Amino acid sequence: MRPPVTMQQIADKAGFSRMTVSRALRHAPQIAEATRRKIQSVAASLGYRPDPLIQRLTSHLADTRRRNEGQVIAWINAYPDHKPWAGEIPFISMYRGAAARAQELGFQLEEFWLKEPGMTGKKLSRILYQRGIECLILAPLPKGAGHLTMDWNNFSSVAVGYTMVFPRLHRVGSHHLHATREVIRQLYRRGYRRIGLCIAKDSNLRLDHGSLEAIAYHQLRTPKKNWVKPLIQTEFSDERVLRWLKKERPDGIISHYQWFEEVLTRAGYRVPEDVAVALSDLEYVEAGNAGINERYNIIGQTATDLVIGQHYRNEKGVPSTAHTLMIEGRWVEGRTVSRKSPGD
Repeated sequence: MRPPVTMQQIADKAGFSRMTVSRALRHAPQIAEATRRKIQSVAASLGYRPDPLIQRLTSHLADTRRRNEGQVIAWINAYPDHKPWAGEIPFISMYRGAAARAQELGFQLEEFWLKEPGMTGKKLSRILYQRGIECLILAPLPKGAGHLTMDWNNFSSVAVGYTMVFPRLHRVGSHHLHATREVIRQLYRRGYRRIGLCIAKDSNLRLDHGSLEAIAYHQLRTPKKNWVKPLIQTEFSDERVLRWLKKERPDGIISHYQWFEEVLTRAGYRVPEDVAVALSDLEYVEAGNAGINERYNIIGQTATDLVIGQHYRNEKGVPSTAHTLMIEGRWVEGRTVSRKSPGD
């Protein structure tokens, strides 16, 4: 077995000091891009492989220092209002999950309001840099297909959800496609055949069209007589919902509207006797409804893990290949969906 390649051997061949080689292999930001690439090319040609035990020790020592210093992870809130999501359970769960995980790992999570009067992405980037903050978690934006401008090269960054499309950062979010397919599977196995989707247009965009794509795929595998045209609304309207119900005659409905059952009840429908309702986001409502728990606290925890991992590896800036990590939701039984026999 060949002895492992050392950093000194790389330094001798590349013509740099051992310290420069060490920093280049750790993607340290103070090393010029051309120098880093040359050193990494030499390391690859020599067959260099990092020692995982040494990497673990380095991370441990860095983590010990951070525990003493209480290094901050910035939670970037880009909503027009400072606390628009204070009463929204998903956002609260994400933040608390991220904060708890940060504390476990020796960091602190601190919120920064990007839309504060007089604040800009460039100004906030400068403030964060001057405070020595290198980790950013970008909270979901108020609308889908959004973008933010920051000095990304100074930071390790992770976006939460699918609302930010530019720049393409690493992200973590719910697996809405799988979640809706699981709801469909649960409804179908109980005998529901005419399964319909009711969703807001903006929510469909924020969820990266996952629910709509799941319904479309389901209909490709379903007899055409059981197809239900999805209802996608710009603004919620009881009248439009009731017209849709009368025309499409679904026996099972998937929706993220927490008050959907109330609309049906006021119109004289019995839930689930006349029509079942499965919510695609149970964390909006009290216990007792059937649907998917999106596990927002786990999404927040995972965002913290991802950004700290980048930080340990000195990975900053917009990645050449962005990774998306999707958290699977869980089906929860509830009173709004009952067992049926096919044909009932």
